[in-house]
Amino acid sequence: MNRMTLYAVYLSLVISGTALALPTVPRVDIYGSNNLQFSKIQLLMESTSGYHQMVKYFNSADVMIKFNQWSGSTGDHYKVYFDGLVVATGTISGRQTTASFQYSKGGLYQMVVEACDASGCSSSEPVELVVADTDGSHLKPLAMNIDPNNKRYNSDPNTVVGTYFVEWGIYGRDYTVDNLPVDNLTHILYGFIPICGPNESLKSVGGNSYNALMTACRGVPDYEVVIHDPWAAFQKPFPQAGHRYSSPIKGNYAMLMALKKRNPELKIIPSIGGWTLSDPFFDFTTKSNRDTFVDSVKRFLSTWKFYDGVDIDWEFPGGGGAAPNLGDPVNDGPAYVALMRELRVMLDELEASTGRTYELTSAIGVGYDKIEDVNYKDAAQYMDYIFAMTYDFYGAWNNVVGHQTAIYCGKFMRLGQCDGTGIDENGEPYQGPAYTSDNGIQLLLEQGAPPSKLVLGVAMYGRGWEGVIPDSLSNPSDPMTGVGDGKLKGSPMQGVWESGVIDYKGVKAYMLGPNHQGINGFEYGYDAQAQAPWVWNRESGALVTFDDARSVKAKGDYVRRLGLAGLFSWEIDADNGDILNAMHEGLGNSPEVVN
Repeated sequence: MNRMTLYAVYLSLVISGTALALPTVPRVDIYGSNNLQFSKIQLLMESTSGYHQMVKYFNSADVMIKFNQWSGSTGDHYKVYFDGLVVATGTISGRQTTASFQYSKGGLYQMVVEACDASGCSSSEPVELVVADTDGSHLKPLAMNIDPNNKRYNSDPNTVVGTYFVEWGIYGRDYTVDNLPVDNLTHILYGFIPICGPNESLKSVGGNSYNALMTACRGVPDYEVVIHDPWAAFQKPFPQAGHRYSSPIKGNYAMLMALKKRNPELKIIPSIGGWTLSDPFFDFTTKSNRDTFVDSVKRFLSTWKFYDGVDIDWEFPGGGGAAPNLGDPVNDGPAYVALMRELRVMLDELEASTGRTYELTSAIGVGYDKIEDVNYKDAAQYMDYIFAMTYDFYGAWNNVVGHQTAIYCGKFMRLGQCDGTGIDENGEPYQGPAYTSDNGIQLLLEQGAPPSKLVLGVAMYGRGWEGVIPDSLSNPSDPMTGVGDGKLKGSPMQGVWESGVIDYKGVKAYMLGPNHQGINGFEYGYDAQAQAPWVWNRESGALVTFDDARSVKAKGDYVRRLGLAGLFSWEIDADNGDILNAMHEGLGNSPEVVN
């Protein structure tokens, strides 16, 4: 048979479809139970249980893809492509094929399936497939919904501008991750991660928080960390973030992952402890307890990979926290330093295995009695930043009024009160210098803590009293010379979520007013010596001490003059943008020009 005859035979076979026809195009089943969503982390979504039962992380995701070829030739083998790369191959043995394989790299992929034989391959239509991982690699950047009062600033990336985002803020305040003015932030501290073990301080608060922690700690050894509120952290769907019922990860954590996708340089750090969750720290004078804790933090960071380190909020080494019976002034300080050293070793190990950088920070009290029990020079060598909680100096836990977040000593103070050399109203010598930002920072500097690691605190809330009437004042022009008669009252609508505390947004809307001159019977005052504002209602006796734009700018100037690391705030859901704007302006950051 000559060449022309052979070609004619070949052509007739091709036309008739009896030879050399490509396999039927595979159709991927996109309506299966997983909707082409797979995950390296398995999360219990329908109920609550112990942390280890609710959260299971794996090095690879189990991927299962079904495709159909109901007519024609099926071919004899398949190839699965993610974004053009072959990730799996296998044999086709029927009209319906299941490709099962493991895949370790999270992402949002365009998947194509090819059915092949000796004649060639047929390709499916591309479909979107998710392999979820806790670094957020499977997510699109988060779409933001930020209060337009927040300006944008040209910021120094080496200056800290941080804030706390609290897990429970999504409830009453309805403040969600997409509300964060993230372009103006270098650090987000996520509050709070609890530690299993003795937590009597939390129990004494009442409510469901203690029971929730006991559930999370079911089957978990003491001194390991867990997630306090799984619903807020990873179960709650946020429609604005594209969460669906079938999304492998939801809640604050998924939104923070997507936020990190939008702002890769942002540091998101879990803050462990806090006022009511610090009890287990007092057992860290025992090394085996610290070892258990450090190992669990390592697993936690390896599981939740969007986090960039760890923040320790032990309130307070030596005592003086929520539990009056806890605290060892002799041994807590060395335990704190040892904890920082051991955490740094662990973070260095993680850095070596992941190629990432992990920060170690701590929020600390700055009263003289808090600082004296820890050698912060020794601790700081292992740490990136110390967040000095330069607020809560005065408050309605008693009827003694004063500036709750001042830089310097107020005009109202007695002779010798500022430096601690005088005599109090009962004739007793002061035990130490007054609680002020400057006194605390100076004590840390005297210890040898490097200024480049100290971050100054800003209050995005006020503390207040009732009953500070004119007759109680020793100086009629200064309400800080008066006496309180109980905690400030109000409603959540006014920004009062607990008696004695009010959001800055509430102060601005119901007390300051748009012109900053006072409304609803309140008058505004400013102690220029202390660099601290107040609002006061002479008739009702309501008095609030807080931070405003003027005092925050003074704090920024203070940071620059002393060469400190920057500013941070508690807590972002209480601000309307005024305070964060002032933090930038005080640090000398200029607003971005909008064309």
